[in-house]
Amino acid sequence: MSDEELSSETAEESNSTLETEEPTEPVSNSNSLIEKFRLTGDEEILKDVKPSIFAFVPMYIVSLIILGAHMLFAIDWDASSDDNFLVKTMVFLIELSDIGEIGFVLVMLGVAWFNRMLNGTTSGKWTTIFLLIVALTPPVLRLDDFIAWIMNKDSGFIPLDEFSYSLFGIFWATLFTLFTVFYQRSFHYAITNHRVIFTQHLIIPGDGRRILFDNINEIRTQRTMLGAMFGYNTIICDTGSQLGIGEDAMSVSVGTAGGNSGESTNAEGQVTKSLFKKMFAFITYQRSRKIDLPDPRFSFFCITNWKSIEQLLNEMHQRHSQSGILNDLKDQIAESQD
Repeated sequence: MSDEELSSETAEESNSTLETEEPTEPVSNSNSLIEKFRLTGDEEILKDVKPSIFAFVPMYIVSLIILGAHMLFAIDWDASSDDNFLVKTMVFLIELSDIGEIGFVLVMLGVAWFNRMLNGTTSGKWTTIFLLIVALTPPVLRLDDFIAWIMNKDSGFIPLDEFSYSLFGIFWATLFTLFTVFYQRSFHYAITNHRVIFTQHLIIPGDGRRILFDNINEIRTQRTMLGAMFGYNTIICDTGSQLGIGEDAMSVSVGTAGGNSGESTNAEGQVTKSLFKKMFAFITYQRSRKIDLPDPRFSFFCITNWKSIEQLLNEMHQRHSQSGILNDLKDQIAESQD
């Protein structure tokens, strides 16, 4: 055997070795996905997708509002008689802020109330709680100073002597952005040859929902103006249970007391009770919505390349439907007769 033949055989063996070693990385990736989605023995992943990076743009806008509210109070405003209404209002709020940052607290409470009243994608309870924490940070610091003054101490339990609008604005806005990114990256969706899988690995690993194609009644899309701008769409697999939809159409109505009130209730008590009812109704008021809010835990929420995902879902839904099964039986019978 010549040297050329030996070199050619050696080259072929090395190429075959490389060809066998190349698929190692995709296999490991598929194994990680199999473990993540907890697939059955004959189940294969046809497509997996995550929400778009622009899916939670309204949440990032909230973080910018938090930063902007702090920076407004960090600016040195100086009002004159010729200034507009906004400047005079800011000067008034800053003057109020000289007493425990009351002006800033009122602004942030107004932001929290307005955000919840809108009843949109950012009106969840966790966003509201976060905004309330931001709003109540200055009073907590002042309360700590007051406790230290009563106990005749030089400093309180919190090692901060004054409330810096710039530092706290950057801190709270960055923290809210990190929470949003962490929340966004927790969602992962998959389409297999048997079902669709929605998972959320946030606090409890593997939290989610698995729906067989047989149980899907309808596949529909819901696109918004932001989705049209940033190129994403939401696909909802409707099973008839409305679990994939969050209908936050909640409003508050406060009724009046009945006519058979006790003799001990005087007119002043009724007026006070009525005022408390009106204040409670105003604080807890939430705009009613006529459209559905998709739940990112149980839908393909704000995904890119949504047309290919929708096409695959429609094909698999058709294949697992009764008409698809009948067509397969018809083809099998025709092949057996041939």
